[in-house]
Amino acid sequence: MLARGGSPATMHPPRVHFLFGERQAAVACMVKDVMLWLERAFPSQSAEPWDLVGLQVGEPEALVQGILVSLDATCEALEEAKRLGASLLVTHHPVWLGSLKAVRWDEPVGRIIYTAIKSEVQILCVHTNLDKAPGGPNDLLAECLGLDEIQPLAEGLGRIGVLPQEMEVCELCRLLAETRAGLRVAGSPDLRVRRVAVCCGSGASLLEQARQCGAQVLVTGDVKYHDARKAEAMGIPIVDAGHYATEKALVPWLAGRLQQASVENKWGVRVWESQGLRDPFWEPGVGSGGKRISSGEV
Repeated sequence: MLARGGSPATMHPPRVHFLFGERQAAVACMVKDVMLWLERAFPSQSAEPWDLVGLQVGEPEALVQGILVSLDATCEALEEAKRLGASLLVTHHPVWLGSLKAVRWDEPVGRIIYTAIKSEVQILCVHTNLDKAPGGPNDLLAECLGLDEIQPLAEGLGRIGVLPQEMEVCELCRLLAETRAGLRVAGSPDLRVRRVAVCCGSGASLLEQARQCGAQVLVTGDVKYHDARKAEAMGIPIVDAGHYATEKALVPWLAGRLQQASVENKWGVRVWESQGLRDPFWEPGVGSGGKRISSGEV
């Protein structure tokens, strides 16, 4: 079982999990050991050219005293790591993309970096190199829909597969809505489809590749207005299931992989799944204070 974090109001004292026997000495685990394991599992050379992966904040020689896995590196996630005694935060999304010209407390990125250094929590990122990994978030999304014959969609990004049986797009959306609220759809709701393309996060740019691969519908997140119009014109419905909602399942999956690595390498390190992260989007006018578009549960 993975140790699980929580908010101060609901968190129970974390249990110690002896990973390979109480009397067997653990091998000291440093950040560079986790970096090496992640590099072997999700090679950085497979990341997109624009991406930033690897150690973003911290010291490779620092001792790892626990690992927290989170979708994003936020000040809240860093506070959660500090509270649990985790000295390494492994995230999917980078702290920043592009050039970083200043580290200032009064700016969001600078505040995260400052908080990480002050808290002595290292930040390590696996992004598009994780997206392309077998069994990773794209496969998890495809499996959530019950797809068979799953194959990579475009150079490892996204997946394409077939539903067990043909169904209308509106019925496919009902399946997604069971765990992902706030869906938006462009295209015919009555179109009967079986061959489905998926891309977790933001994948509307793969619409043309999806058509070339014979997809009849694309499920992704972060769909822009003109992408929706393009999908309409192409006759391929596009389902915007949300960036957070299509990626949240990777947190327990990656935490499980790291827990297994800790056992196999005798690191003696506990791994937690972040419990504090939520979808930043919420629906106004739904109850008191609104309703989150997607649950924080993973």
